[in-house]
Amino acid sequence: MNREPRIVRESDTWALVWKPHDMPTAPLVCNETGTLLEWFLQRFPEASAVRGKKAIEHGLVHRLDTGTEGLVLIAKTQNAFDFFDNAQKASAITKTYRALCSRTPDAAIGPDSRVPVRIESRFRPWGPGGREVKALFPNDRGYADAKHNYCTLVCSIRHIKIDAGTFYGITCQLDRGARHQVRCHLSQMGYPIIGDSLYNAERFDVPLQLCANGIDFPDPDSDSRVSVLLQQPDRMSL
Repeated sequence: MNREPRIVRESDTWALVWKPHDMPTAPLVCNETGTLLEWFLQRFPEASAVRGKKAIEHGLVHRLDTGTEGLVLIAKTQNAFDFFDNAQKASAITKTYRALCSRTPDAAIGPDSRVPVRIESRFRPWGPGGREVKALFPNDRGYADAKHNYCTLVCSIRHIKIDAGTFYGITCQLDRGARHQVRCHLSQMGYPIIGDSLYNAERFDVPLQLCANGIDFPDPDSDSRVSVLLQQPDRMSL
């Protein structure tokens, strides 16, 4: 398994970086080591001048959960970050995820159901220490107090045979992400992700089988769009 980040594509003002499993995207405290952002700033120290959503996050346009691998967009300049921040608020940045899932008997849709399927909710912290999130739907307690709606578009569901087991390869997209959004929404639909210790009751001794393998965004230096979609094997790291 490749645990080293790499630059997938870049310009003078931004970089698209591959984050491996189990690497935090951003530091929680100053001078924290072992994060994707630290790796990036070592190679592009000039980007440390960018002030992002939080000062400590510099040019990070978005984040991935520590267990999720995949593409992260990072601005190298303040103008690029401000551009991407506005684009994200306008839902002009779309991210594609690939997940390998199991299926519960009470799954909301079958693997042969017509797609795409939208699942939209608000979220609030849940469980001991708020380590999880709970999807909130209209009429749920706390729904009115949550700030934003978040939508996950399930684009495809495919049967995948691995050894003696049947799994489900799910491709989904979102344009505005919340913490654990894809993980929680797929679990809510009855398709918890393999290797997810928070949202899947089955235990698998593998990394979280979730990959942010695609992104589409406007280029801050031109009128064109940048679209990257990396093909992922069915087995992922299982």
